[in-house]
Amino acid sequence: MNEITIPLGKLVPSKANVRRVNSEAGRAELAASIEAHGLIHNLVTRKAAKGAKFEVVAGGRRLGALRLLLDEGRTVQGVEVTKDYPVRAIVHEEGSGTEISLAENDQREPMHAVDEVIAYRDLVEQGMAAGDIAARFGKSAVTVRQRLKLASLSPRILDAMRADEVTLEQAKALAVSDDHAAQEAAWFEQDGWNRNPGSIRSFLTSAHVRGNDRLARFVGIEAYEAAGGRGIA
Repeated sequence: MNEITIPLGKLVPSKANVRRVNSEAGRAELAASIEAHGLIHNLVTRKAAKGAKFEVVAGGRRLGALRLLLDEGRTVQGVEVTKDYPVRAIVHEEGSGTEISLAENDQREPMHAVDEVIAYRDLVEQGMAAGDIAARFGKSAVTVRQRLKLASLSPRILDAMRADEVTLEQAKALAVSDDHAAQEAAWFEQDGWNRNPGSIRSFLTSAHVRGNDRLARFVGIEAYEAAGGRGIA
């Protein structure tokens, strides 16, 4: 196994790549990320049976993103992408292409939504605007704003989300309120059948609440009324 650079024009997709589903999904986003940050992970290749080409057995989406940059005359960190653009790659001399591809994909773990939320929040705290995050990572501005909104969730809710006890849609519903106590009341103090996104939103945005209602009890009736709610006896 050797690490080398290979001209982009000599890289071709491999039929041995085990990742067959949604191979084109997110290509534009990935291209934007590579354009801004460079190729973080090497492609995994093997020499083609004929000619001077190299088959990409793992990293087909990255190859597709690089080709998109080539077709659109774009750059990678300011360097023009041409057919001669040097691409970092690992070349396997032994093992079948399928085996190599399966091993590479099996060892990868996608980023959890909570980790993405925290990462975006940290970038904002470091001075990066939401629009810049969207552009540099190929995300829509709406997606970035939604993730940043989730950063307002209480640590307990985020922990539950990280444990996959709270779905992304439930988390979005909980984020309609910035009040941690209210969020926790809407989740931890509700029966399971009241934890669907619609019920959560209704709980957190109700215009009327009784003084002994759970939300009022947890955030305080005065605080609730100050936020726009109206208590009734």
